[in-house]
Amino acid sequence: MVHSRHRTHSQMPRRCLCASRSGALLAVAAMWTGLLFQVVFALPVHAAQATVEVRGVVVDPTGEPVAGATVQSALPVDGAWATTDEDGRFALHLPPGVLDLEVIHPEFKGVRASARISVDGVELELRLEWITTVEESVAVVGIRAGDDVPVTKRNMTHQEIEMFSHGQDTPALLQHTPSITWYSDSGAGSNYSYLSLRGIQQSRINITLDGAPLNDPADHALFFNNFSDFTSAVDSIQIQRGVGTSSVGSPSYGGSINFASPAAATRSGGDARVTVGAYDTQRVSLGYESGVLGSGFHLGGRFSYANTDGYRDRSGSEHRTVFANAGWRGERDSLKLFAFFGKERSQLSFLAVDPDTLSQNRRFNALDSAERDDFGQDFAQLKYTRVLGDDGLLTASAYYNGAQGWFRIWDDPAAQSNLLQFGIDQQFYGSTITLSKNSERFSASVGAHYNDFSGDHDLQIGDDASTRLYVNTGFKQTANVFGKIEYRLSDNWLLYGDLQLRYADFSYEGDIDLGSVSWTFLDPKVGARVHLAPSVSAYASVGRAQREPGRLDMLSGEDNATVRHDLEAVRVESVVDFEAGVNVNTRRWSVQANVYAMEFRDEIALTGELSDIGLPLRRNVDTSYRRGIELDLRWRPAPNWSAFHSLNISSNRIREWTQFIDVYDADGAFVGSEPTVYVDVEPLLTPGLIANLGIEWTRGETSLMLVGRHVAESQLDNTNVASLRLPSYTNLDLRASFGLERWAALHRPRLVLFVNNLVNSDNQFGSGYSYQFVTRGTGGDALDGIPFYYPLATRNVVVSLQFDF
Repeated sequence: MVHSRHRTHSQMPRRCLCASRSGALLAVAAMWTGLLFQVVFALPVHAAQATVEVRGVVVDPTGEPVAGATVQSALPVDGAWATTDEDGRFALHLPPGVLDLEVIHPEFKGVRASARISVDGVELELRLEWITTVEESVAVVGIRAGDDVPVTKRNMTHQEIEMFSHGQDTPALLQHTPSITWYSDSGAGSNYSYLSLRGIQQSRINITLDGAPLNDPADHALFFNNFSDFTSAVDSIQIQRGVGTSSVGSPSYGGSINFASPAAATRSGGDARVTVGAYDTQRVSLGYESGVLGSGFHLGGRFSYANTDGYRDRSGSEHRTVFANAGWRGERDSLKLFAFFGKERSQLSFLAVDPDTLSQNRRFNALDSAERDDFGQDFAQLKYTRVLGDDGLLTASAYYNGAQGWFRIWDDPAAQSNLLQFGIDQQFYGSTITLSKNSERFSASVGAHYNDFSGDHDLQIGDDASTRLYVNTGFKQTANVFGKIEYRLSDNWLLYGDLQLRYADFSYEGDIDLGSVSWTFLDPKVGARVHLAPSVSAYASVGRAQREPGRLDMLSGEDNATVRHDLEAVRVESVVDFEAGVNVNTRRWSVQANVYAMEFRDEIALTGELSDIGLPLRRNVDTSYRRGIELDLRWRPAPNWSAFHSLNISSNRIREWTQFIDVYDADGAFVGSEPTVYVDVEPLLTPGLIANLGIEWTRGETSLMLVGRHVAESQLDNTNVASLRLPSYTNLDLRASFGLERWAALHRPRLVLFVNNLVNSDNQFGSGYSYQFVTRGTGGDALDGIPFYYPLATRNVVVSLQFDF
């Protein structure tokens, strides 16, 4: 079987040819910004009509006034929006009639309300709901960090998710949050997409849904491609950077991402979305919620279909996903079921491309149409919540997560003699129980979790089962217990402690008996937050996380063990994480600024190579670190203007790295591999600067948003060879949303337009890898190498038509 990287050895190497065009891009961005302002201020306004004053107050669920909330009508008239003052009061000037109002505030769920406005005006009270409801409190207690917990985090509300989503894969949507980079095999946010957080790849990030793990326990992997339109079915997202709080499933090593499913809707209704776009992209999504019925039951669901050809040649994919939820609310109990069933078929495009080929065909894909996959993934969780007295909460849940399917690649791409079909059939199930107690100054929670996994891997020729070459199975059991304490030392000081004990056991059954290996981890975290003023607080924390190697690490990249691997040869990796920051929250500003230092020992680092089946290879390095500064800012200077900015500036190093470099003789024959030691090098794919800047203008149901993004250059391997770098890039996207109710009032139709890569830049590459080699001749050894890039799509347009009913 041919190593996938060898497919490109016959191609001529070339130094990195992608020069920075940031100056030109900024000039073009300025031009587009000026043009946007002209468009905005030239928007037609309805002729003046008689209006009446509508006054009111916005309150929280306890009846307290809410300052800084935006109250707006869909009508495009002056005086149709306002921001509540310190007493939660607002005043609008609207024409008489029955009108819909919307209330938006970052700490609450968005609320829509209908009001009949007479010529005499009206006085309204609009009551908001907390983002975190009783049903969602399980995730907050057991997984998520509350507002005052001293960890570095970012919350994305449902409104923010909707603002950025057009059905693309989840990693592409999350790129606007701090310190995240992403790429997709297809180049356009479809097919297989992946993210990194602070330069740490997705398989080392804990990812959960309502507290249940989504990463598979064996390789800690998660493929969002298995289930499409995921962010349309979730209500909110919390991203913790660093080791964060104790969680379940894959260790929170570089960070954690928790998705929360929606709570029961307050009333029945649904939505429909039809999306078309570049590369023959077609998406349809239908959702419905019953609301809470008289018996306390509620149910809902969503069906999503997506089909696209992808930006790169032969990188198309087709998806069908069903999301279902049901539940029951009692006076002190609730029961909730959330499930999804995904099915996808994709043409494979996991090989990156060298610069010479990209200069001729930027959409080139070395894999042909026969190299494809067919996978499905099913998830279900049943969760029970019981309120204990006035200050206690008991939660218990059981979940199932399974994935099955196959992918096909040629054994010899040139001869195309054997089409190898790799099959995977894996599932894991588990249970979590959490007990929490809260008082005025003291909060505590304890929890336990158990998980049992089995995964079959097999290989056959094509779809003929009689040609099966091997089958093997990996087994893994994990269990952990944790305790968390919050103590308010005074009105201004909060102390926090977190301790987790975790056990894992892995065994392998195949042609060669490898036995089993087990690990036990004890990881503490402590921190404090102090409120310096009503709107200003500071925090600091330190924590440790340990993580065992994955199946791919222990088998040295093999899908089926052909030698007797030592399962303990790859050492456990650990990190000590120091975090400190300041939060500022006012009516107009929301700012988090923080510094971090992540000190790694025995990090299982990427090598920059791919396995025979296209998966990234890793191995231990003794000492490494990631240190940096992060900024997350949101600003609302006026009721119809808002802006956001995120920034990561970092310094990242591996103390010592050994690169094994292939050697060829003067005739091109392979001689062997020789080690070369490099000292104080940057880890691959960890840019020193990541910045996002967005500005949005809204007027009633119309909004326009420009989002800029800059990602600095990064290394393609851990040697820091100058020619083997991923070039920096600067991107600009446009989003526009238009309400169509003035022409079709039924079902609140909206037209949403996304123009990605607005300036049509062709030097954007989301990720890549390299191949270094030595040519040995009579004049000595000559070191050379080839960079390979995953291109991001040039300018493309996506249009969605959305309805509520």
